[in-house]
Amino acid sequence: MHITCEGRSFDFFDGASPQNLWNIVRGERGRNDAVLADCNGDILDFQTPFSKDCTVRWIPLSSKQAYQAYRRTAIMLLVCGVKEIYGEKADVKVKHSLGKSIYCEFKDGHTPLQKELSILENKMKEIVSERRKITKLVVGRNRAIAFLRMKGRNEDAELLSQLDFSELNVDQCGSLIDYYFGPMLPDMGFIHAFALHSYAPGFLLQLPGPGETELTPGKDDPLYARVFLESQNWSELIGCHNLEELNRSIDTGRIYDLVATAEALQEKKMAELADTICRQKPSIRLVCMAGPSSSGKTTFMKRLIVHLWVNGVKPVMLSLDDYFRNRDEMGNENWENLEALDLTLFEDTVSALLEGREVHLPHFNFITGKKEWDKKAIRLGKEQPILVEGLHALNPRLTYFVPGYQCIRVYLSALTQLTINDHNRISTSDSRLLRRLVRDFQFRGNGPEHTLMVWDNVRQGEERNIFQYQDRANVVFNTALLYEIPVLKKLARPLLESIGRDSPAYSEAKRMLSFLMPFRELDSSIVPGESLLREFVGYKGLGKSFLNR
Repeated sequence: MHITCEGRSFDFFDGASPQNLWNIVRGERGRNDAVLADCNGDILDFQTPFSKDCTVRWIPLSSKQAYQAYRRTAIMLLVCGVKEIYGEKADVKVKHSLGKSIYCEFKDGHTPLQKELSILENKMKEIVSERRKITKLVVGRNRAIAFLRMKGRNEDAELLSQLDFSELNVDQCGSLIDYYFGPMLPDMGFIHAFALHSYAPGFLLQLPGPGETELTPGKDDPLYARVFLESQNWSELIGCHNLEELNRSIDTGRIYDLVATAEALQEKKMAELADTICRQKPSIRLVCMAGPSSSGKTTFMKRLIVHLWVNGVKPVMLSLDDYFRNRDEMGNENWENLEALDLTLFEDTVSALLEGREVHLPHFNFITGKKEWDKKAIRLGKEQPILVEGLHALNPRLTYFVPGYQCIRVYLSALTQLTINDHNRISTSDSRLLRRLVRDFQFRGNGPEHTLMVWDNVRQGEERNIFQYQDRANVVFNTALLYEIPVLKKLARPLLESIGRDSPAYSEAKRMLSFLMPFRELDSSIVPGESLLREFVGYKGLGKSFLNR
């Protein structure tokens, strides 16, 4: 096998891995700065054998890909520690992220105190100090399924039985054999910073953020955590809390019931929010709705308006996207920044409406990159509210001129209820990226390569412009739908497959395709016409409605 690396050529035996190559390179230069290998766009951990001749580029621990591997490896470290303290049958459920931490629960349901977690944390530190190796095993399909059943992991066995594969790469660390969806670090010694904190009914596995080498103080967000826990408890209650159950519901036709139930829950939550707004005294004049990219802000606002109408309230709807400065005025300005908006125009519009004056509203044309104006002027009724949605709607600089008691702030986020299995969570960021990939291709003239290439900048903008203001919210609303990934997969898969190996977005496209691989596909016709998901998959074939006008 012929491998090219750093301008040199190496001949290796079949079955050689990046670790074999790294041993030579590191030995020559005394280096210790790589944890993954980019092999012609395919990201491999050090344990996975090369499959063909390739050119290798080393990936350091500070990279985005290594950060994802760090979190996966830290979860495996946690599982190792649990089994060594409590025994082989003990286990944890990895639920979801909470800031930079990962929220987990013991599978037997007990709530740990901090003293117990300190013992577990020390055991994990022992494993790190040993620099315990992670090795790759190739296991045949039938053997893997039989092994999981023997270990009592029946849901994992069912999931594997649903997938089309002949062999499975599994990870081994000490006596633990497990599988994780993505590359791992070379050994446990690279998990240089972590901590466990009690967070009833479970606990938090605290990890460094992207690009960080140390732990930083976490910020408790009880409202956000409560909504996440409520969503996951609800998905468990209806019998669809992981990928195996979701796939099975599609195979058996039960998915239609789940779609109806998920949509009804969102509708109920919106009605409750509308009731809260209408009951408030003094009257609410400004409802601010913000959330990260592709959280469904536009359609959420339209649906909320319908519920307000039911209560006799007739608001005016403003989208911050319509207040973008014209593209030829932007220069190199990041579209995710507050300064990309015409703040003076926004303040003038809101002030005029609250004063009862007539206003012509703008609409931004994403194809031409310019604002267009409604021909018909509108006027806000007495004591009626304005609904504002957008990336920056919780930023105090945007609404400083409206008294706080006249405002209610709603934070929207797609908090994925599903997990792949007990040890593999689904990133809310990946769910939103899928939404954006599909939406931008259909409605904003952006190809999949562009969407993937700008995503890191979008995420940085969210850290800068949204997440620091989410604690100003009075309400957190979960816009995720437990059936949406199979629908988005059918539309996103051909877009991702169109990205060639020579593209700088290839590695990310390949990662997303690997993430989507175990999901069944659903046609978008299953999505109800008034669903929030229609904002991303489109309204083709449906009659005209308030949401798609």
